[in-house]
Amino acid sequence: MSTWMYEMKKMFLLQKGLLFIILYFVLSAAVMLVLDKPESPDMEMNASLYSPYLKQVQGPYTEATEHFFMEEAARISDAKVALQKATDDYYDGKMGKAAFLSTSGPLEALLQNEKGFQLIYDQYTYVREHPANRYFLYTNGWNGLLAHDSLDLLWVLLLLLLVTPVFCFEYESRMDALLLTVRKGTRYHAVCKIGLALSTVAVLCLLSTGLRYIFYQFQYGLENGGYPLQSLSYFATSTRDCTLFEAFMWVTAGKLFGSLCFAALILLVSVCLKKYAVALFSCTAVILLPYYGLSLESTKYFLPGPLGFLVSTGYLRGTEYERNPLNNQLDVVFREVSLAVWSVVFAVTLILCLGVLVVILNRRTNMWSTGKRKRGIRAVSLMLTLCMALSAIAGCSSRDNTETRVIFNYSSKQSYENEHYRFFIDETDLKNIRIVFEDKQTGEKHNFIRNPMPSLTRVENALFGKGTHVYYIKYDSDKAGFRENVNRLSMIEVDTTTFRERVVFEKKLSMNKSPLLGLAKANAQDVNFFMSMSAFFLDEHSLYFIGQDEIRRVNRLTGDMQVVLRAPVMRSIAFDGRTIYYVDGKSQVVQHDTKTDSETVVPDLITQAFVLTDTELLFLNRKDQQKLYALDLRDSDLHKLTDMPVLSFYCEGQSIFYVNKEDQKQYRLDRSETGS
Repeated sequence: MSTWMYEMKKMFLLQKGLLFIILYFVLSAAVMLVLDKPESPDMEMNASLYSPYLKQVQGPYTEATEHFFMEEAARISDAKVALQKATDDYYDGKMGKAAFLSTSGPLEALLQNEKGFQLIYDQYTYVREHPANRYFLYTNGWNGLLAHDSLDLLWVLLLLLLVTPVFCFEYESRMDALLLTVRKGTRYHAVCKIGLALSTVAVLCLLSTGLRYIFYQFQYGLENGGYPLQSLSYFATSTRDCTLFEAFMWVTAGKLFGSLCFAALILLVSVCLKKYAVALFSCTAVILLPYYGLSLESTKYFLPGPLGFLVSTGYLRGTEYERNPLNNQLDVVFREVSLAVWSVVFAVTLILCLGVLVVILNRRTNMWSTGKRKRGIRAVSLMLTLCMALSAIAGCSSRDNTETRVIFNYSSKQSYENEHYRFFIDETDLKNIRIVFEDKQTGEKHNFIRNPMPSLTRVENALFGKGTHVYYIKYDSDKAGFRENVNRLSMIEVDTTTFRERVVFEKKLSMNKSPLLGLAKANAQDVNFFMSMSAFFLDEHSLYFIGQDEIRRVNRLTGDMQVVLRAPVMRSIAFDGRTIYYVDGKSQVVQHDTKTDSETVVPDLITQAFVLTDTELLFLNRKDQQKLYALDLRDSDLHKLTDMPVLSFYCEGQSIFYVNKEDQKQYRLDRSETGS
């Protein structure tokens, strides 16, 4: 017992093992809290809309489920048509206000749930492909717990720092020869060390897995653990007949076995090489080289050794294919590990581990004559831990002049003007659409973006400006044969006093796993949103991206994204630095306060096109045959600007240019003449 107590004291205190364990759990919890993102962010952002639908269909696929989806889809589609017709009839004078309100109220209440229905309908299209083993459930929790094949690098680092010094500590202090001369300094001493190391690894592995389970239980919930594994799309092609909770237990058992094998490997290398730094480097290479070096993801699961078991989820996946556009053939991207192959890999790995333990005991028993040893180099283990833990947390800060109040209008997203330059999208050559800037004094035009690789970069035809800073968005791609893959979106800030560029936001859009640290692929819903984005604006704290039917806000410090507002079609949008103005489904102008997330409808203002200025809201009044009006934002005073219906209009400086609806000609109206 005294030998065990001494070894525990040495391992946890003298070798700083307890400190490393505490750091591991603190950093693991911090990484999950800060970096964890749900597999489906839309489920989180629309939980109140999605959950009622899920409760109605949760569980296996049935004929009643089929009828429910068909009927609900028809109801939503009919409601859209009916609401648009009622709105048109009301503004055209064919329907009274009371009738309109009684008609539109139920329709609007139904359409508010459209996003939630779309989410459950996407799940429905997946479940109905194989209804026998695919159930409806809330997937974010189980996806976070199981649907990945990434290696826990912090865990690997902890094992290295805990187990490597078990024998290397004696070699460094030159105590190995002395220990081998005492009565219990031979095989018994080695058994104590091995037993302590393996039992510690086993307990920590179970605690680590328990921590992850508890986190996802509280973060998203892990209900319906008895549902089939194939209910998660990550395991869609799996042939394993097990439930979600059983899969979790198998993965836990696999990680436990892999951790023990890796610990045994570290002990063997330590006894053979007898130098801390060399043993640390060698064991790291044994794990990381095959993990990052193998082109086919499933290859690591066919190799005997600890790597495949440390990940383990791959043993539950099925064979997956991807169509090659060059030869129109299906290429294997993941090959299923059959039970027979798994049994062979497990048996070979187990035999190797037992052999490793025998070799360690033999080397520790028969080393009576020792020569001179060079003093080993003590690694600065704590610094290595911190360096590995510091992952790139998406955070952007801005040097914007927050005192500069900028008005953004969706209609003028392709131009911006400051004191010295005018920036705009040059579309004179349709084959070379580009952003240019014009010097106001000289009239000279220059390319705004100096892109050394235009074939691999696409610039979005939208700008945002604030003072001397101008922002644009680009998409970076890579090419494989004839296929071009967009892999990253970047928002670039340009200081127009020096024309120096700075990246203020980046978003991974590639759907493939990154070779760097095995980072997870981008979320498909986020990718679709950013690929269909049409404009953007920003303030001192957040970035705002305008999609087809919603505006999303991204925190510049944390990178967290959320839906700010939704509208059937993003027609007219404006931003004054705090308030977003937009047109809703009833053609009303709504003010959305970004600080409080509260909304206010501008009374008696019906339009589908407006422009925000410093003091006014210019709009086409649908109540008066689309004539141009101005609403004073200071006192809500309303006055007419034209006596003729207007087809479209835009502002440039102090002038308003509009197209007369009757003669289709363009006219200019000086705002100073209107008394504005």
